Amino acid sequence: MQEKIEYLVSYDFGKAGVWGVIKARSPEEIKAKYPELEIVKAIANHFTFDIDNEPEGWLAEMVRERKSV
Repeated sequence: MQEKIEYLVSYDFGKAGVWGVIKARSPEEIKAKYPELEIVKAIANHFTFDIDNEPEGWLAEMVRERKSV
């Protein structure tokens, strides 16, 4: 069975909307169950950070830039 990954989703209900994260095996699986949702992006590990760990990737670059100003 395929591993589930996290997908950033949104639900637009006119003048506002809500955001959420759904764990699923594919965008198609989400669309089949919740066709009203817009699937924004699969959230890969490089987008997930632990506040207790040293920053890495683009978050580390942001911190380096802040320190150089």
